[in-house]
Amino acid sequence: MGRRGKKPAPSRTKRFFPPFLRIFAFCLLLPAVFALCAGESPAASAAGQPATGKAGSTTGKAGSAAGKAGSAAGKTPQAAATKKKSAAQARQPTPAEKNSALLAQLGLEVKTIMLDAGHGGKDPGAEGAGIVEKNFTLDMAKRLGAILRRRGFTVLYTRSGNGYLTLQQRPNAANAKKADLFISLHVNANPKPSVRGLEIYYLSEAKTGDAVTVAARENGVSAGKISDLQFILTDLMLSSKVKESRRLAETVHRGILNSLKKAGLPAFDNGVRSAPFYVLLGARMPAVLVEFGYITNKDDAASLKSDKYLSRQCEGIADGIEQYRLELAGTAPQ
Repeated sequence: MGRRGKKPAPSRTKRFFPPFLRIFAFCLLLPAVFALCAGESPAASAAGQPATGKAGSTTGKAGSAAGKAGSAAGKTPQAAATKKKSAAQARQPTPAEKNSALLAQLGLEVKTIMLDAGHGGKDPGAEGAGIVEKNFTLDMAKRLGAILRRRGFTVLYTRSGNGYLTLQQRPNAANAKKADLFISLHVNANPKPSVRGLEIYYLSEAKTGDAVTVAARENGVSAGKISDLQFILTDLMLSSKVKESRRLAETVHRGILNSLKKAGLPAFDNGVRSAPFYVLLGARMPAVLVEFGYITNKDDAASLKSDKYLSRQCEGIADGIEQYRLELAGTAPQ
């Protein structure tokens, strides 16, 4: 008998990986193979999540950029507020603000105005054509005061009723209240009925005979005594606010004329004058005296009874005061 040949020994793979194990391993690797063919990450496939690839990476970067932009946007209001605060702290005062501060330090601000209704009580002032000066001036003070208050000024009165004050008590009241301006209101009279017109006075020497006459009447003295008063003024003028008073008289004068012109009303004008009025003497602030017209002249008297004419004159005085305030601020040293 011949010898039977020996069967070949099973391979190492067959010895350690029987068929059923090979089948099991193939089943486990099959999803990974499909994932690689589809461009997915094996790790992601194994976790049961789709891989984003390059598209997912781009989206992620875009989302990150959007997040940063959102974060920056969230910081913008706070940054803007901080920047605004810093700018406000670094802001320097304007020239107008510097002027205002300087004027306040020098006591040259125009906020408080003392209105003096001329005469009063036992002193009726001029009378004629149905007009009594003490009543007329009180009415004008109240009209003017209402206009000035509407424009933001503080208004004080030497009298608000039919009280009597001496000529010296009037500027003293303005000094006591620390008023910035003193405005004394009057109407005029003259033996000559032809004399008429608006006049604005400031305290100084009288330059004309008419100014001497008006001052003498308002002061209640003779014209001869005015020369004595003017001699006294020579020393007082060195310390008084003559220059400021003259400027105020000029702006008030222009204000009244412009106001009447705008309303189409006539204005007979005698201009700005200087005279030694007791009622202005001693005032520590710019001071003027307004003579609205002559009650002894029929044309002036008719105007002084017109409500429209009086209202326009008061508006003009207020305009002049505001102009004076602007000029004062504009010419103050820097």
